[in-house]
Amino acid sequence: MNEVIVTGGAGFVGSHLVDSLVKEGIKITVIDNFSNGVMENIKQHEEKIKIIKFDIVNRDWSILDDINPDTIFHLATHPRSFSLQDPIRDAEVNVQGTLNVLEYAKEKKSKVVYTSNSGICGDPQFLPVNEEHPVDCKTPYDANKLVGEYYSKIYYKIHGVYVVIFRLATVYGERQRVNEKLGWRPLIPTFVEKLETGQTPLIQWDGEQTRDLIYVKDVVDCLILGAKSKDHGGEMFLLSTNKETSVNSAFDTVSKITGKKIQPQYATKLPGDLRRMVLSYEKAKKAFGYSPKIDLTEGVTRYVNWYRDHKKHL
Repeated sequence: MNEVIVTGGAGFVGSHLVDSLVKEGIKITVIDNFSNGVMENIKQHEEKIKIIKFDIVNRDWSILDDINPDTIFHLATHPRSFSLQDPIRDAEVNVQGTLNVLEYAKEKKSKVVYTSNSGICGDPQFLPVNEEHPVDCKTPYDANKLVGEYYSKIYYKIHGVYVVIFRLATVYGERQRVNEKLGWRPLIPTFVEKLETGQTPLIQWDGEQTRDLIYVKDVVDCLILGAKSKDHGGEMFLLSTNKETSVNSAFDTVSKITGKKIQPQYATKLPGDLRRMVLSYEKAKKAFGYSPKIDLTEGVTRYVNWYRDHKKHL
């Protein structure tokens, strides 16, 4: 890789990806509409990278004509948690936006690394879930991300656009923020914010529903490995830890690390919530030598330290 575009590069995962790419001396253009991403996430790199405020839904990509990326990391997305309230916008971003990325990649002869969603698998028919698991979309977001996967495979087969697809487990880590405007309430940041500000945390359902919680830098490492590969065009990989953590257990971990003892309240199940989630990363391990390095305790500790350093700006 010599020159890349990162869509959603001012966001949570995107900004960590930018961190790693900067270290490798790669020429980077970030495009972001800043609906969920924030400039603070990439401000430390602004003299080394190009930043363009741009919505991928826009059909006119002439603003990017003078850029010649060999790779496009497509991370820009519309949040799953808000897709039931605004399914039209979700389709615009996650389907039309992805088509626009693929059209641009076809024109520029770029590789594409597309981040998708493990929620596409729905409630597991077997554990751990692997890439052969049947599809069972629960929300418009899941359906639209799956459509994006199909389009990616079509562009690979018909137009020769080299695309690698990664379905992500539940990602957490520094810079992940609650965004009430978008209905974006990630599990770990929500618990940390509530406990650190003395509020009563709310757990939807009974808390025994499980997640496969993966630390953001582990995700980024494998996205880069996928971009550097030459043998997996059109393939889909699960990125996960193969460990199952209940929401109650995740809350207990956050409570222990923050040192805050507040009993959570329980409420009704969220629409589209999954009962269990544990995903195999065996295929990614065989293809790229990937394995997660940061366990939940270490990852949450890093997040809490970051939150305490930045809470004045959150």
